[in-house]
Amino acid sequence: MKARFLLQAAAKRGFLLFMLGGIFYLSHQPSLKVIPPLFTHQDKVLHAGMYFLLSISMIVNRDLCRRFYPVTVMFVSGIIYAISDEIHQSFIPGRDCSAGDLLADIAGLALGLSLYLWYRKEFKKNG
Repeated sequence: MKARFLLQAAAKRGFLLFMLGGIFYLSHQPSLKVIPPLFTHQDKVLHAGMYFLLSISMIVNRDLCRRFYPVTVMFVSGIIYAISDEIHQSFIPGRDCSAGDLLADIAGLALGLSLYLWYRKEFKKNG
């Protein structure tokens, strides 16, 4: 039983680290022109999608902040990471720091956490 718990905990933490590392890796690339532009503001949708997945990985790991207000801690932590990500991009040739990207990041976080709160309210009435 303990081995199963440890494996689950490692998988949860691994998912969070994968998302954080993946965002960092993508932000460190000089150009992300591998995806052909299909519509206007496609990059904003991709930013929101990545931070939506980050919010899911934080929800899975919400036990890391169980003594505090987990949703608030996750949201503020996500925003801090998004700000640091935009600052990081400003040092990469071919990339820039964008308020629009930051807003898309925050929108992705907010969507993920809002869906979690809605789910918890609707389906977890007793807990």
